[in-house]
Amino acid sequence: MSARSPRRPLERLRAWWRGLPIMRAFFCFVAIWAVASLAFSLATITVLMEAFYRIDGEARASRLEVNGGPYIYDARNDELVPASAMDLNGTDQFVFIGFTDSSVLNGSSVDVVIAGGWNDGVRVGYATMDMVRTDDALTVYDWGGNYTEEDYIEADGNPYRDDPVDPDDLASYDARERASRVPSDRLNGEGALGEGVVVSNVGYFVSQDDAAYTSGTGLALRIAAGLSPFLYFGVFAIALFRRFYRTRLQAPLDALRMATDRVARQDLDFEMPQVAGRELGGLARAFERMRASLVRSQRELWRTAEERRRLNAAFAHDLRTPVTVLKGTVEMAQMRAEHGEAPSPDALRTIAGQVGRLESYATAMSGIARLEDRKVVRAEVDAPELARDLAGQARAYVSARAPELAVDADAARLPEGMRLLVDRSLVEEVLDNLLSNACGHAGERIEVSLALEDAPAAPGADPAGDAAAPAPDGCRHDGSGMGEGSRRLLALRVSDDGPGFTPEALRRGCEPFFGEAKSAEHFGLGLNIVQTLARLHGGAVELANADGRGAVVTVRFEV
Repeated sequence: MSARSPRRPLERLRAWWRGLPIMRAFFCFVAIWAVASLAFSLATITVLMEAFYRIDGEARASRLEVNGGPYIYDARNDELVPASAMDLNGTDQFVFIGFTDSSVLNGSSVDVVIAGGWNDGVRVGYATMDMVRTDDALTVYDWGGNYTEEDYIEADGNPYRDDPVDPDDLASYDARERASRVPSDRLNGEGALGEGVVVSNVGYFVSQDDAAYTSGTGLALRIAAGLSPFLYFGVFAIALFRRFYRTRLQAPLDALRMATDRVARQDLDFEMPQVAGRELGGLARAFERMRASLVRSQRELWRTAEERRRLNAAFAHDLRTPVTVLKGTVEMAQMRAEHGEAPSPDALRTIAGQVGRLESYATAMSGIARLEDRKVVRAEVDAPELARDLAGQARAYVSARAPELAVDADAARLPEGMRLLVDRSLVEEVLDNLLSNACGHAGERIEVSLALEDAPAAPGADPAGDAAAPAPDGCRHDGSGMGEGSRRLLALRVSDDGPGFTPEALRRGCEPFFGEAKSAEHFGLGLNIVQTLARLHGGAVELANADGRGAVVTVRFEV
């Protein structure tokens, strides 16, 4: 017990994982992919950037990192002087004041300070004219400000320049810009130059391009850090989604592909295997229903072909008698003709009778062939009204065909207000055939009833619905879908008080041309026609004998 206990949570987790719908499993894989890729990317970037900053710090410690500004150009000494920007009386104008003595500005006589953080140990100092002229990584820009109203008008509202200033032209540029902007003496009350002080209405800042000092190794580290997320996201995407396909999609798709191949080869003798997951499992179940439907269709086609074969065999068998009689009569007539004698009137009547019989056979066969192609046109009808109309039809038919018989037509079993979808003409034709059969066998009375029934699926029935398998009575035929779920059926029952069906008639009563008392007018096709019509309407025919005496024929229609 203790050995199995640790495995149970893992087994339950695996069972839960296998039962997840594909969409949820896909989102789980996406979440794992995103978290794993992000975690590895951040870890790699951290390691690479630490190495980069270490290498970059070592490289930068060997050189001076320039303080960006502001600066003033000292024309007297041709030098950039560190300065501070001072606002003038709350106006939008300001001056730059620099001290040639750096100790006044910095509070120290030391021009170089040591940066902290990632730049720990890096020297930071001020730019000189020699540096900006010789170092391509340094660029001088105009700080802007102190423009006159004319400057704004001439520059269409934006006199600020984004272009760098050429260090070789800085002297002329500074002189020109100082003259065109608000004069410094008007701003501070002093001249442009004082004792150890430089005042200017034009300031500059120096931009330093760190990339110019980056080594090849540092550049490679930065590129690797930038590319690492794409690498991890790509690698993990391939690995995880390949795993997702193998665990979630490959087996169900292989099963479906196998099934489709077998169906394409018209091999339906298999069952679709169980497929995990809600989506593909539902697809597999739908495929199994399709396969079962194809099986039913195949069996129905086989049944139809078998019925046609039996019909043709019965037709050929029944044709032998009139053909034999006709052949013998014609031969006798020929013999008389060879002796110069005319055919006898009896021979002519026999020939005419047998030809008429053959014509009747041909007409009957044509009618059966047309039944197979008959279209069922359902329409909504009022159930009690249909029952009353069929009861009236039964009384009228029996009264005309066998007036000595009594008719008991029950038209009160269908509830008021109920609507049914039926082919009314088909039901009426079935009733006429049943009444024709009953009139020939009833003793004193015929009973007709109409009722609604529910047809639940038979327990343990073949999911394919074996429509071709005969019922124990040998006549019953269930239409497509008879074994699937619950359906509402309209049951038309006709019974008589005659001798009833013989055991052979119960077994073969619906076969074409079967009859224990066939005549020139009756070929044993009545119940076969009823069976065909019932099948077209999704129904069945059932033959039985009453407990006491008489035959009972029940025809059910799907409504």
